[in-house]
Amino acid sequence: MANLHDIEAEDERVSSAHDYEVECVPLFTEHGPTRFFGTRRRDTGEIFATVTSAYEVLQNRMLVEAAEDTFRAKGMSGWKRKVVVTYGGARCYVIYDFPSIGSRVAGQDLTFRLKIQNSFDGTIRASFAIGLFRLICSNGLAMPIGTLNLTQKHIAALEIDFVGRTVEQALKAFFDALPFFESMASIRVSQDAGKAILRGLAARNVLSRRQAEGMVSIWENPRHEEDRARTLWNLYNAATQHLTHEVAGAIAKPRYELAERCTRVITQAFIDAARRGQVDSLMPRMNGVME
Repeated sequence: MANLHDIEAEDERVSSAHDYEVECVPLFTEHGPTRFFGTRRRDTGEIFATVTSAYEVLQNRMLVEAAEDTFRAKGMSGWKRKVVVTYGGARCYVIYDFPSIGSRVAGQDLTFRLKIQNSFDGTIRASFAIGLFRLICSNGLAMPIGTLNLTQKHIAALEIDFVGRTVEQALKAFFDALPFFESMASIRVSQDAGKAILRGLAARNVLSRRQAEGMVSIWENPRHEEDRARTLWNLYNAATQHLTHEVAGAIAKPRYELAERCTRVITQAFIDAARRGQVDSLMPRMNGVME
């Protein structure tokens, strides 16, 4: 796993404008044309990646229009949309929250979140990522499942029927995953054990030390009455609350992709612990012996 202490120079250049055009342009050397092309943003001229003639550009606008047409067709109204564009436009995330679709965990409202992700540098295939939105503190929570591709294998073009089926898969995955979070709410975690778990994640380079201490601060001083119970669910919420508001939502330097990576790893670790019904797997170890 990459050491998260070493990526402070990561270039996200976050913006909210997704409706820009990207094209493939031929690349040349001093000897003339090559067999390679560059993915270039038309309005800025920035080159994102080197590709071959087989590469097909799938514009952000097409993904957004296809998804929103599907939402309307399925009666999924009232969504709220947020856009995050990183690396100068090389990657784009369009995040939809659906206040009318959701459930409750530990007496708290969780709503359905669906994120379109697309890239022009080859890092992300056009896909849906499924999540949850915790209303009480506006936390973004990850789901213990992978992404759902928005195009079929070997076919770059969008097919509306395929997008529709993918949305249905995403909704099913959302409701299927809720019991994992409910089981987290039933597992007790002492104050000291919670701090040890968070600091242990930093020791394993899942988090930076600064991130871990930010989470510990929330764990020690919950900002919401619902978070005062000492459970694995509320420890998870302390972690995601810090990542949502202090990392992804930082005013000076928002780090959306870093927050998303950390959230995915933490979610999977906490879900695994919930499946076992205990937190031993999360506790730090000293010389192979659990503390």
